Amino acid sequence: MLLSRGSRIPVSLFAGKTMRMIPQSQAQHAVVGINRCLATRASKKNDGSLRFFKAGLPLLLFSGLGVWVVSNGIAGKNKERDAFQGRISVSERQAMMQKEHDDVMEKITKIVETPFDNTKRIERPEEVLARRREEREHRNAWYRRLGRWIVGSGGD
Repeated sequence: MLLSRGSRIPVSLFAGKTMRMIPQSQAQHAVVGINRCLATRASKKNDGSLRFFKAGLPLLLFSGLGVWVVSNGIAGKNKERDAFQGRISVSERQAMMQKEHDDVMEKITKIVETPFDNTKRIERPEEVLARRREEREHRNAWYRRLGRWIVGSGGD
């Protein structure tokens, strides 16, 4: 649409307000102003995305990491407190009972594998003392003492 020099243009195309007629020279200034506005908005959009990567993304990462660290810390603290107070979940209790059962069964199988002689006689205290005296005399024989003195060891 070509405009003659003195024609009027509706303002509502530029300002979004009520329709009113303005001279062409003012309309050209308005078009230039709108183009400048749009150009700066386009460059600000690019700045906005860069601003997000410069400020927003680190903030989100910091916040997310902080939430994760605090939640793990609180979960660990609660778990330690529950273990100290004896409050544990059913699955953990079942796992502990199963482990204890396996340990006991392992001990029982070791005991069963070793031969058990129920006929072994219990020594009387006098017999124990006599056996110890004989062991001491055997250990302190003159030739054993001489060997220990030469070698310099305290054992047999």
